[in-house]
Amino acid sequence: MKLTGYKRGLKEAGLSFDERYIVEGDYTYDSGIESFEKYLEVEDRPTAFIAGADEMALGIVHAAQDKGYNVPEDFEVISFDNTRLTLMVRPQITTIVQPLYDIGAVAMRLLTKLMNKEQVEEGLEKVILPHRIENRQSTK
Repeated sequence: MKLTGYKRGLKEAGLSFDERYIVEGDYTYDSGIESFEKYLEVEDRPTAFIAGADEMALGIVHAAQDKGYNVPEDFEVISFDNTRLTLMVRPQITTIVQPLYDIGAVAMRLLTKLMNKEQVEEGLEKVILPHRIENRQSTK
């Protein structure tokens, strides 16, 4: 879903999707480091990273700093989840805050209905819950 949203955002901004800028990671600190190092080799390297999880973003920030770059001056970083990790690093990481409790509650209600073979209301196959961006120092 995150990749779908990324592609939609690019399209809405009039930008084209480029597969070279996508790295599949395992949401860990080490995969964030690996992602950053991969992009140092790209000729037209990006100026911003969107990590699928805060831990991965922390790896990106540290990898950039270890190579002598500054966040956000050289590379901007944004992540998902708003865990405490985003506040424990300098610069603090901009993150997309998702309503995790509500996601679990809605998923459980839907799963229970499906397990009980109950009628699922039309439109429940796609539920959009409120979210927000917590702007911090890793973006300009």
